[in-house]
Amino acid sequence: MDSITASRVTISVVIFLYSCYHAWLGLSSLYAYSMPSLAIGLISTYLVFSLASIVFSKGLKIPFWLALINLVFTAVTPLIFSQIILVSEPATYATWYVVGLGTLMGITSFRGHVTIGWIGFALIAAQVVIWGGFSVLLNAGILGALLMVFAGHVSGYAIRTADYQANKAMLAQQKSSLTAVDRTYARTARQERIQQTLQRAEPLLSKIVENKGQLSQEQRREAQYLEASLRDLIRGRGLIDDRVSEAANRARQRGVRVELLDDGGLEDVDQSEREQILKRVTEAIDSVSDGKITIRSPKGESWKVTIAAMSPQRSQPSVWETF
Repeated sequence: MDSITASRVTISVVIFLYSCYHAWLGLSSLYAYSMPSLAIGLISTYLVFSLASIVFSKGLKIPFWLALINLVFTAVTPLIFSQIILVSEPATYATWYVVGLGTLMGITSFRGHVTIGWIGFALIAAQVVIWGGFSVLLNAGILGALLMVFAGHVSGYAIRTADYQANKAMLAQQKSSLTAVDRTYARTARQERIQQTLQRAEPLLSKIVENKGQLSQEQRREAQYLEASLRDLIRGRGLIDDRVSEAANRARQRGVRVELLDDGGLEDVDQSEREQILKRVTEAIDSVSDGKITIRSPKGESWKVTIAAMSPQRSQPSVWETF
């Protein structure tokens, strides 16, 4: 159980015990009502609604329909008690329902329905005034009802804010962990591609040594492609995957100059977004048939990648794109 859940449980238990206290005051005042059985029924219903509003749903917010039931019960109960109460002195416990219903509205506010909680308090205050006038407001317990709704409002807001901050921190931690995993994966994949390229270069290097640097035209082209692949891996870093590497090799075989420059713009990009970016880079390289294409990933800019392709046949770039 985390601290937020523990705080919510603690507050809920305290509020329910307070609700039970007011119910007990009502039961101890049955002599003050002309219909004790009706009073008992209302007191029991009050406890049921209070308990339901505390324990219902695992989330911080109860359903709207339950909050609405609480509001209707709060609107009707004072009206009924004003008809069956026998004691004229409002300072007795016969008016327990004023603070009791204020507590129910406080629970409703605490569970995420602040507006309904304050509407309920206004209805309680209005009916107390209708019953006994403004002079009985304080004696009837309206100040206690106000404090309960206010306490429910404030404590509920505090719990929801703490829950939001905790979720935000957890998501940030998860994102950080995923970013670290993505970086590790990208670094491992890059190291594997370097190793594979070096393994491909080993036979050619042996031939260069054996022939004392005298290579055929085909071997020279192969050496140039290998050198370009190694340069891509060193300078391209996060811009390189198998698809981009293959597209760059195909473009060079068409006579296109390809430059891949990663200046750190993809450091905070997750794996799925990186794959989409590199897919577009691959498409851009495959679309160029001559000239030069430069793909750069700058750091500190609002965009992640810049693609620029220049053709000797055109005065304007054949491809110009940032994303």
